[in-house]
Amino acid sequence: MGWTDEESEVRIFLECLPYISQLRLDRSVTLRLARVLRAVRGHGPVMLEELSLDLSDTKPLATARTLSSLTSLLRLWTVQCVDLSKCHIQGQAVIPLLSDQGPLTIRLHTETLQQLAVKVCEAGEEKLTRCFLKKVGGDLTGCTLDWNVLHYLLKHSKHPITVDLKKSGIKEQNIRDLLPFLHRIQLKRVSSRLIMAVLREVFEMRAGHLVTSLVKSSGNWIILNSWVLDSKDCAALRFTLSHADCVGLSLIWTSITEEEIQRTVPLLSRVSQLRVDRKLLLKLLHCCVTSEHQQGAAELLQTLQFKLDFSCSRSVDLTAVEEGMSLCLSVSDCRAISMAIQLARCDTQLVLEDCTIDDAGLEELYPILHRVHLSLNKPLLLQLVCKTPVQDEGRSVSRATALLRALGGELDLSHTPLSLQACRSLALVLDRSDGLAELDLSHCQLTNHCVKPLLPNLHKARVLDLSHNDITNHGGRKIHKVVSDCSFIESVRLFGNKISDRGIFQEDRRYEIW
Repeated sequence: MGWTDEESEVRIFLECLPYISQLRLDRSVTLRLARVLRAVRGHGPVMLEELSLDLSDTKPLATARTLSSLTSLLRLWTVQCVDLSKCHIQGQAVIPLLSDQGPLTIRLHTETLQQLAVKVCEAGEEKLTRCFLKKVGGDLTGCTLDWNVLHYLLKHSKHPITVDLKKSGIKEQNIRDLLPFLHRIQLKRVSSRLIMAVLREVFEMRAGHLVTSLVKSSGNWIILNSWVLDSKDCAALRFTLSHADCVGLSLIWTSITEEEIQRTVPLLSRVSQLRVDRKLLLKLLHCCVTSEHQQGAAELLQTLQFKLDFSCSRSVDLTAVEEGMSLCLSVSDCRAISMAIQLARCDTQLVLEDCTIDDAGLEELYPILHRVHLSLNKPLLLQLVCKTPVQDEGRSVSRATALLRALGGELDLSHTPLSLQACRSLALVLDRSDGLAELDLSHCQLTNHCVKPLLPNLHKARVLDLSHNDITNHGGRKIHKVVSDCSFIESVRLFGNKISDRGIFQEDRRYEIW
């Protein structure tokens, strides 16, 4: 056929391409392919999902030649994406690739993308601008763009442009000029200051028709974290909510007066998801249960995904670092929590980790235990267990049943010293249980006397952990008798006790004792 060895190798390589979706080339292979393909005719169509180019350690002159060869390949091949993100090349050098008429997208190094955006703006050609935005998929999050460049690109774009506002040159004085282009921009890392400036501008213009575009441009979230909302800010927020539908609202570490909260609560029906710190959450609860807006509590819990989280988590206020991790819930706070859950009439997840509550406050929570999934620290759990028995036997039974339902299938009091009286209260709770996945009483300083009231109900735990206590041979034999008569129990941990007579336990594989 008269083919050179190089042409033969390329033809063999081309025959493999239909089975390849991603291809990575260096400078020498790119030049070689382009040279041979210009000479070799009749090869079949080539389609690639991604073509990556590695030009590390390539000098500027050689880079220009390589990009020219790449352009030649793109005329012959159908490529969905060209990845040049690892190539440190001048933005000017990429302009020829923008003329490709196929469905090509280009990934560029951040510096290259930055330079190219400026060059396109300086050229001022509408066709080139649209090609540039189309080829990079409108993603300019890696660019630090001043307002003039961004404004130019927005005016000539037919598709959304994604911008990182932490890197952009948008200032408050540019907000009014930005508003007409909200439908063309996707905002990333929006600061509370800037979003508040936009809300106030929209409010002052009474431009309710812009709210939908604003919400969409910010990912369907209004984020006003770490901000002090004055009356004008709150009025602007309410105006926005009144023209929005199913928008997320984040007010973590946000300061807002009780009067403004009262005015805002009726608009919670417009909020699909709410993020607040635990102190603002308490303010909202108090407001909802005293408000004339009777649906406020139900709407609040719905926006919170029926989860009241008072733990020291990522959503708590920064002052917790100074004040300590624990939040003290008063009787009034607990009453508001209870009333809100009763008004909502739906099962709610109640998280009380990192909280302290006195006995009077816990009394306010008993009426809603049958409606909550409870997550709390061990001291609080022990308080609830000890307060379950009351003089009225019927009430004691109902309280025990409600507590077990709230806790789900596990009861963990490990590393919590249990007195004899505490064990008697726990026995009452266990008596109402239909079965636990696990009962963890390890490291509880349990003696034989403490274990005695628990014996009639130990068989209700699938996994029973009594390790690292003060149980002796006598107590061990009592436990062994309970376990021997029950096939429901799968595992019993007794190591770390004062049991020296272990012979009776060695025949039963369910025991962990050494």
